[in-house]
Amino acid sequence: MPWPFARNLAEKLSAVLASDVPDASSSPSTRFAFKLFRELATADASNVFFSPSSIMLCLAMVQELASGETRQDMAKALEIAGLTPADAQLVIDALKAAFRPRPDVTVRSANSLWGSHHAPVRPELAAKLHDIYDAEWTALDLAAAAAVPRINAWVNDKTHGMIRHILDKLSPLAVLVAINAVYFKGRWTTPFIRAVTQDGPFTTATGQTKQLPMMLQSAKYDYYEDKRLQAVALPYNGGLTMYVVLPAERIDRQQFQRTLTSGWWESWLAELEPTPGTVRLPRFKLDYGAPLEPALKALGMERAFDRNRAEFDGIHGDEQAVWIDRVVHRAVAEVNEEGTVAAAATMVTECLSASRPVRPLRLFQMIVNRPFFVAIRDELTATILFLGWIGDPQ
Repeated sequence: MPWPFARNLAEKLSAVLASDVPDASSSPSTRFAFKLFRELATADASNVFFSPSSIMLCLAMVQELASGETRQDMAKALEIAGLTPADAQLVIDALKAAFRPRPDVTVRSANSLWGSHHAPVRPELAAKLHDIYDAEWTALDLAAAAAVPRINAWVNDKTHGMIRHILDKLSPLAVLVAINAVYFKGRWTTPFIRAVTQDGPFTTATGQTKQLPMMLQSAKYDYYEDKRLQAVALPYNGGLTMYVVLPAERIDRQQFQRTLTSGWWESWLAELEPTPGTVRLPRFKLDYGAPLEPALKALGMERAFDRNRAEFDGIHGDEQAVWIDRVVHRAVAEVNEEGTVAAAATMVTECLSASRPVRPLRLFQMIVNRPFFVAIRDELTATILFLGWIGDPQ
Protein backbone atom coordinates (compact mmCIF):
# COMPACT_ATOMS: atom_id res chain seq x y z
CA MET A 1 0.00 0.00 0.00
CA PRO A 2 1.54 3.35 -0.99
CA TRP A 3 2.57 6.05 1.45
CA PRO A 4 1.32 8.16 3.12
CA PHE A 5 -1.11 6.47 5.46
CA ALA A 6 -3.44 8.29 7.80
CA ARG A 7 -2.14 8.04 11.36
CA ASN A 8 -3.43 9.50 14.59
CA LEU A 9 -0.09 10.93 15.67
CA ALA A 10 0.85 12.49 12.35
CA GLU A 11 -0.40 15.92 13.42
CA LYS A 12 1.79 15.81 16.53
CA LEU A 13 5.04 15.31 14.63
CA SER A 14 3.97 17.65 11.84
CA ALA A 15 3.51 20.37 14.46
CA VAL A 16 7.00 19.65 15.76
CA LEU A 17 8.47 19.89 12.27
CA ALA A 18 6.53 23.03 11.41
CA SER A 19 7.73 24.93 14.45
CA ASP A 20 11.15 26.09 15.57
CA VAL A 21 11.64 23.32 18.10
CA PRO A 22 14.43 24.04 20.60
CA ASP A 23 17.25 21.57 20.98
CA ALA A 24 15.52 19.83 23.85
CA SER A 25 17.51 16.59 23.96
CA SER A 26 19.01 15.65 27.29
CA SER A 27 22.15 14.56 25.44
CA PRO A 28 24.76 17.31 24.90
CA SER A 29 26.34 15.39 22.02
CA THR A 30 22.97 15.06 20.26
CA ARG A 31 22.24 18.77 20.69
CA PHE A 32 25.68 19.63 19.32
CA ALA A 33 25.24 17.24 16.37
CA PHE A 34 22.04 18.87 15.14
CA LYS A 35 23.21 22.44 15.75
CA LEU A 36 26.28 21.78 13.66
CA PHE A 37 24.26 20.00 10.98
CA ARG A 38 22.01 23.01 10.47
CA GLU A 39 25.01 25.31 10.11
CA LEU A 40 26.77 23.05 7.61
CA ALA A 41 23.58 22.44 5.64
CA THR A 42 23.10 26.15 5.01
CA ALA A 43 26.47 26.27 3.25
CA ASP A 44 26.01 23.24 1.00
CA ALA A 45 22.94 22.50 -1.13
CA SER A 46 24.06 19.00 -2.06
CA ASN A 47 25.84 16.60 0.31
CA VAL A 48 26.64 17.09 3.97
CA PHE A 49 28.17 14.15 5.83
CA PHE A 50 30.20 14.34 9.02
CA SER A 51 30.94 12.68 12.34
CA PRO A 52 29.64 14.87 15.18
CA SER A 53 31.25 12.54 17.71
CA SER A 54 34.66 13.00 16.05
CA ILE A 55 34.31 16.78 15.98
CA MET A 56 33.06 16.98 19.57
CA LEU A 57 35.86 14.79 20.92
CA CYS A 58 38.49 16.81 19.07
CA LEU A 59 37.14 20.17 20.21
CA ALA A 60 36.68 18.90 23.76
CA MET A 61 40.40 18.08 23.84
CA VAL A 62 41.27 21.59 22.70
CA GLN A 63 38.78 23.10 25.17
CA GLU A 64 40.79 21.53 27.99
CA LEU A 65 43.65 23.86 27.00
CA ALA A 66 41.47 26.99 26.96
CA SER A 67 40.76 29.38 29.79
CA GLY A 68 38.56 32.36 30.64
CA GLU A 69 35.82 33.39 28.23
CA THR A 70 37.32 31.27 25.45
CA ARG A 71 36.77 28.15 27.53
CA GLN A 72 33.23 29.27 28.42
CA ASP A 73 32.36 29.99 24.79
CA MET A 74 33.66 26.60 23.67
CA ALA A 75 31.72 24.87 26.44
CA LYS A 76 28.51 26.57 25.29
CA ALA A 77 29.12 25.61 21.67
CA LEU A 78 29.77 22.02 22.73
CA GLU A 79 26.61 22.01 24.89
CA ILE A 80 28.55 21.21 28.06
CA ALA A 81 28.38 24.63 29.73
CA GLY A 82 26.99 24.45 33.26
CA LEU A 83 27.85 20.78 33.70
CA THR A 84 29.81 19.69 36.75
CA PRO A 85 33.21 18.14 36.00
CA ALA A 86 31.70 14.73 36.77
CA ASP A 87 28.81 15.27 34.35
CA ALA A 88 31.14 16.59 31.65
CA GLN A 89 33.23 13.47 32.13
CA LEU A 90 30.11 11.35 31.58
CA VAL A 91 29.55 13.07 28.22
CA ILE A 92 33.09 12.22 27.11
CA ASP A 93 32.77 8.68 28.46
CA ALA A 94 29.56 8.17 26.43
CA LEU A 95 31.29 9.38 23.26
CA LYS A 96 34.21 7.03 23.87
CA ALA A 97 31.88 4.12 24.75
CA ALA A 98 30.23 4.41 21.34
CA PHE A 99 33.52 3.17 19.88
CA ARG A 100 33.87 0.20 22.25
CA PRO A 101 35.07 -3.14 20.82
CA ARG A 102 32.23 -5.52 19.99
CA PRO A 103 31.67 -8.58 17.83
CA ASP A 104 30.40 -8.41 14.25
CA VAL A 105 31.33 -4.76 13.71
CA THR A 106 34.44 -2.59 13.59
CA VAL A 107 34.10 0.86 15.14
CA ARG A 108 37.09 2.77 16.40
CA SER A 109 38.16 6.23 17.50
CA ALA A 110 41.64 7.64 18.06
CA ASN A 111 42.89 10.99 19.36
CA SER A 112 46.27 12.59 18.89
CA LEU A 113 48.02 15.85 19.74
CA TRP A 114 51.05 17.07 17.84
CA GLY A 115 52.88 19.87 19.64
CA SER A 116 55.64 22.24 18.70
CA HIS A 117 58.77 22.43 20.84
CA HIS A 118 58.20 26.19 20.95
CA ALA A 119 54.83 25.97 22.74
CA PRO A 120 54.54 22.90 24.97
CA VAL A 121 51.31 21.94 26.69
CA ARG A 122 51.38 22.18 30.47
CA PRO A 123 52.41 18.75 31.83
CA GLU A 124 49.34 18.33 34.05
CA LEU A 125 47.04 19.02 31.08
CA ALA A 126 48.98 16.70 28.80
CA ALA A 127 48.50 13.97 31.42
CA LYS A 128 44.77 14.77 31.66
CA LEU A 129 44.33 14.56 27.90
CA HIS A 130 46.03 11.18 27.89
CA ASP A 131 43.98 9.85 30.81
CA ILE A 132 40.56 11.15 29.71
CA TYR A 133 40.80 11.12 25.92
CA ASP A 134 43.43 8.41 25.41
CA ALA A 135 45.23 11.02 23.33
CA GLU A 136 48.60 10.20 21.82
CA TRP A 137 51.06 13.06 22.37
CA THR A 138 53.89 13.66 19.92
CA ALA A 139 56.43 16.47 20.03
CA LEU A 140 57.05 17.53 16.44
CA ASP A 141 58.68 20.35 14.53
CA LEU A 142 55.49 21.54 12.80
CA ALA A 143 57.48 23.80 10.47
CA ALA A 144 59.50 20.89 9.10
CA ALA A 145 58.64 19.39 5.70
CA ALA A 146 58.09 15.96 7.28
CA ALA A 147 55.35 17.17 9.66
CA VAL A 148 52.41 17.09 7.24
CA PRO A 149 53.21 13.63 5.78
CA ARG A 150 53.63 12.22 9.28
CA ILE A 151 50.28 13.55 10.49
CA ASN A 152 48.54 12.38 7.33
CA ALA A 153 50.08 8.93 7.77
CA TRP A 154 48.56 8.72 11.27
CA VAL A 155 45.10 9.59 9.88
CA ASN A 156 45.53 7.07 7.05
CA ASP A 157 46.41 4.34 9.54
CA LYS A 158 43.55 5.06 11.96
CA THR A 159 40.93 5.18 9.16
CA HIS A 160 42.23 2.00 7.50
CA GLY A 161 43.23 3.89 4.37
CA MET A 162 39.84 5.51 3.77
CA ILE A 163 41.22 8.99 4.54
CA ARG A 164 44.78 9.22 3.27
CA HIS A 165 45.28 12.85 4.17
CA ILE A 166 43.53 15.59 6.09
CA LEU A 167 45.81 18.52 5.40
CA ASP A 168 48.05 19.76 2.63
CA LYS A 169 50.06 22.25 4.65
CA LEU A 170 50.36 23.85 8.06
CA SER A 171 50.60 27.50 8.94
CA PRO A 172 54.18 28.53 9.74
CA LEU A 173 52.75 29.82 13.03
CA ALA A 174 51.17 26.47 13.99
CA VAL A 175 52.09 25.26 17.48
CA LEU A 176 49.52 22.52 18.06
CA VAL A 177 47.56 20.09 15.88
CA ALA A 178 44.71 18.11 17.48
CA ILE A 179 43.16 15.25 15.52
CA ASN A 180 40.37 12.76 16.09
CA ALA A 181 39.82 9.95 13.62
CA VAL A 182 36.90 7.50 13.55
CA TYR A 183 36.34 4.35 11.54
CA PHE A 184 33.21 2.22 11.14
CA LYS A 185 32.61 -0.95 9.17
CA GLY A 186 29.31 -2.71 9.72
CA ARG A 187 27.11 -5.28 8.06
CA TRP A 188 23.35 -5.03 7.86
CA THR A 189 21.47 -7.37 10.18
CA THR A 190 19.45 -8.28 7.08
CA PRO A 191 21.63 -7.64 4.00
CA PHE A 192 20.13 -6.36 0.78
CA ILE A 193 20.19 -8.96 -1.98
CA ARG A 194 22.60 -7.80 -4.67
CA ALA A 195 20.86 -9.86 -7.37
CA VAL A 196 17.70 -7.71 -7.12
CA THR A 197 19.49 -4.36 -7.23
CA GLN A 198 18.38 -2.47 -10.33
CA ASP A 199 19.10 0.96 -11.75
CA GLY A 200 16.40 3.49 -11.01
CA PRO A 201 15.93 7.26 -11.18
CA PHE A 202 17.22 9.53 -8.42
CA THR A 203 16.52 13.28 -8.55
CA THR A 204 19.47 15.13 -7.05
CA ALA A 205 19.46 18.34 -5.03
CA THR A 206 20.12 20.30 -8.22
CA GLY A 207 17.14 18.73 -10.00
CA GLN A 208 19.21 16.42 -12.20
CA THR A 209 17.86 12.89 -12.70
CA LYS A 210 20.44 10.11 -12.51
CA GLN A 211 20.10 6.37 -12.97
CA LEU A 212 21.58 4.83 -9.84
CA PRO A 213 21.80 1.27 -8.47
CA MET A 214 18.76 1.01 -6.18
CA MET A 215 18.96 -1.69 -3.51
CA LEU A 216 15.74 -3.46 -2.54
CA GLN A 217 14.70 -5.13 0.69
CA SER A 218 11.41 -6.26 2.27
CA ALA A 219 11.17 -6.96 6.00
CA LYS A 220 9.70 -5.62 9.23
CA TYR A 221 11.32 -2.32 10.23
CA ASP A 222 11.01 0.32 12.92
CA TYR A 223 9.14 2.85 10.80
CA TYR A 224 7.26 6.15 10.92
CA GLU A 225 5.52 8.31 8.36
CA ASP A 226 3.22 11.29 8.07
CA LYS A 227 2.37 13.80 5.37
CA ARG A 228 5.83 15.38 5.54
CA LEU A 229 8.17 12.42 5.69
CA GLN A 230 8.94 8.73 5.85
CA ALA A 231 11.50 7.39 8.31
CA VAL A 232 12.96 3.92 8.71
CA ALA A 233 15.60 2.26 10.89
CA LEU A 234 18.01 -0.16 9.18
CA PRO A 235 19.97 -2.07 11.84
CA TYR A 236 23.54 -3.27 11.63
CA ASN A 237 25.08 -6.11 13.57
CA GLY A 238 26.69 -4.97 16.79
CA GLY A 239 24.07 -2.54 18.06
CA LEU A 240 24.29 0.25 15.50
CA THR A 241 21.52 1.57 13.26
CA MET A 242 21.23 3.70 10.15
CA TYR A 243 18.17 5.95 10.20
CA VAL A 244 16.92 7.20 6.85
CA VAL A 245 14.44 10.08 6.67
CA LEU A 246 12.84 10.88 3.30
CA PRO A 247 10.98 14.21 3.04
CA ALA A 248 7.85 14.35 0.90
CA GLU A 249 8.42 15.48 -2.68
CA ARG A 250 7.03 18.99 -2.26
CA ILE A 251 8.79 19.79 1.02
CA ASP A 252 11.22 22.71 0.74
CA ARG A 253 14.73 21.44 1.47
CA GLN A 254 16.00 24.43 3.41
CA GLN A 255 12.86 24.73 5.49
CA PHE A 256 12.97 21.02 6.29
CA GLN A 257 16.64 21.16 7.27
CA ARG A 258 15.99 24.09 9.62
CA THR A 259 13.46 21.96 11.50
CA LEU A 260 15.98 19.17 12.10
CA THR A 261 16.74 19.67 15.77
CA SER A 262 17.59 17.25 18.55
CA GLY A 263 14.09 17.81 19.92
CA TRP A 264 12.63 16.77 16.58
CA TRP A 265 14.95 13.78 16.45
CA GLU A 266 13.91 12.39 19.83
CA SER A 267 10.21 13.04 19.18
CA TRP A 268 10.48 11.16 15.92
CA LEU A 269 12.42 8.23 17.42
CA ALA A 270 9.66 7.79 19.98
CA GLU A 271 7.14 7.28 17.16
CA LEU A 272 8.94 4.45 15.38
CA GLU A 273 7.10 1.14 15.50
CA PRO A 274 7.64 -2.27 13.88
CA THR A 275 5.96 -2.25 10.48
CA PRO A 276 6.34 -4.59 7.49
CA GLY A 277 7.26 -2.97 4.22
CA THR A 278 9.69 -2.49 1.36
CA VAL A 279 12.68 -0.14 1.24
CA ARG A 280 14.44 0.88 -1.97
CA LEU A 281 17.68 2.72 -1.18
CA PRO A 282 20.45 3.86 -3.53
CA ARG A 283 23.97 2.67 -3.08
CA PHE A 284 25.96 5.73 -2.21
CA LYS A 285 29.56 6.72 -1.88
CA LEU A 286 30.58 10.03 -0.32
CA ASP A 287 33.76 11.98 0.31
CA TYR A 288 32.87 15.14 2.22
CA GLY A 289 35.27 17.70 3.56
CA ALA A 290 34.68 21.14 5.00
CA PRO A 291 36.38 23.86 7.01
CA LEU A 292 34.40 24.17 10.23
CA GLU A 293 35.46 27.65 11.30
CA PRO A 294 32.35 29.47 9.91
CA ALA A 295 29.95 27.00 11.51
CA LEU A 296 31.75 27.03 14.86
CA LYS A 297 31.88 30.81 14.91
CA ALA A 298 28.13 30.85 14.26
CA LEU A 299 27.74 28.57 17.29
CA GLY A 300 29.52 31.12 19.49
CA MET A 301 33.22 30.22 19.29
CA GLU A 302 34.42 33.46 17.65
CA ARG A 303 36.84 34.31 20.46
CA ALA A 304 38.80 31.08 20.06
CA PHE A 305 39.68 32.07 16.46
CA ASP A 306 40.68 35.65 17.34
CA ARG A 307 44.41 36.02 17.89
CA ASN A 308 43.81 39.14 19.96
CA ARG A 309 41.21 37.65 22.29
CA ALA A 310 41.77 33.89 22.43
CA GLU A 311 42.88 32.48 25.78
CA PHE A 312 44.75 29.18 25.71
CA ASP A 313 46.73 29.25 28.93
CA GLY A 314 47.23 25.49 28.77
CA ILE A 315 49.89 26.12 26.12
CA HIS A 316 53.15 27.91 26.89
CA GLY A 317 53.63 30.29 24.00
CA ASP A 318 56.74 32.28 25.01
CA GLU A 319 54.48 35.20 25.97
CA GLN A 320 52.94 35.18 22.48
CA ALA A 321 49.27 34.71 21.61
CA VAL A 322 47.81 31.28 20.90
CA TRP A 323 44.57 30.86 18.94
CA ILE A 324 42.73 28.33 16.77
CA ASP A 325 43.72 28.80 13.16
CA ARG A 326 41.76 26.02 11.41
CA VAL A 327 39.29 23.26 12.17
CA VAL A 328 39.13 20.80 9.26
CA HIS A 329 36.84 17.81 8.97
CA ARG A 330 36.65 15.07 6.38
CA ALA A 331 34.29 12.09 6.23
CA VAL A 332 33.92 9.30 3.71
CA ALA A 333 31.32 6.54 3.47
CA GLU A 334 30.27 3.72 1.21
CA VAL A 335 26.84 2.09 1.59
CA ASN A 336 26.06 -1.07 -0.35
CA GLU A 337 24.07 -4.29 -0.14
CA GLU A 338 26.30 -5.83 2.53
CA GLY A 339 26.56 -2.84 4.85
CA THR A 340 28.50 0.37 5.39
CA VAL A 341 32.11 1.45 5.61
CA ALA A 342 32.65 4.99 6.92
CA ALA A 343 35.45 7.05 8.36
CA ALA A 344 35.96 10.61 9.52
CA ALA A 345 38.74 12.78 10.80
CA THR A 346 38.73 16.17 12.52
CA MET A 347 41.77 18.40 12.81
CA VAL A 348 42.22 21.53 14.91
CA THR A 349 45.34 23.66 14.52
CA GLU A 350 46.36 26.40 16.90
CA CYS A 351 48.75 29.18 16.04
CA LEU A 352 51.21 31.25 17.93
CA SER A 353 51.29 35.05 17.48
CA ALA A 354 2.79 8.90 27.86
CA SER A 355 1.71 5.37 26.34
CA ARG A 356 0.62 5.36 22.71
CA PRO A 357 -2.55 3.87 21.18
CA VAL A 358 -2.17 0.66 19.22
CA ARG A 359 -2.13 1.34 15.48
CA PRO A 360 -3.34 -1.00 12.74
CA LEU A 361 -0.56 -2.94 11.01
CA ARG A 362 0.00 -1.81 7.41
CA LEU A 363 2.51 -2.41 4.69
CA PHE A 364 4.58 0.53 3.53
CA GLN A 365 6.72 1.28 0.51
CA MET A 366 9.66 3.68 0.85
CA ILE A 367 11.47 4.59 -2.37
CA VAL A 368 14.46 6.81 -1.60
CA ASN A 369 14.67 8.49 -5.02
CA ARG A 370 15.41 12.08 -3.94
CA PRO A 371 17.55 13.88 -1.30
CA PHE A 372 17.32 12.37 2.17
CA PHE A 373 18.62 12.68 5.73
CA VAL A 374 20.70 9.91 7.28
CA ALA A 375 22.17 9.18 10.71
CA ILE A 376 24.21 6.27 12.07
CA ARG A 377 23.76 5.82 15.82
CA ASP A 378 25.10 3.57 18.55
CA GLU A 379 21.99 2.29 20.30
CA LEU A 380 23.54 1.63 23.72
CA THR A 381 24.87 5.15 24.24
CA ALA A 382 22.52 6.93 21.78
CA THR A 383 25.64 8.57 20.32
CA ILE A 384 25.41 9.69 16.70
CA LEU A 385 28.54 8.56 14.89
CA PHE A 386 27.66 10.02 11.49
CA LEU A 387 25.06 12.52 10.30
CA GLY A 388 24.26 13.81 6.86
CA TRP A 389 22.07 15.04 4.04
CA ILE A 390 22.50 13.10 0.81
CA GLY A 391 21.60 15.32 -2.12
CA ASP A 392 23.68 13.40 -4.66
CA PRO A 393 24.59 9.81 -3.76
CA GLN A 394 27.45 9.70 -6.28
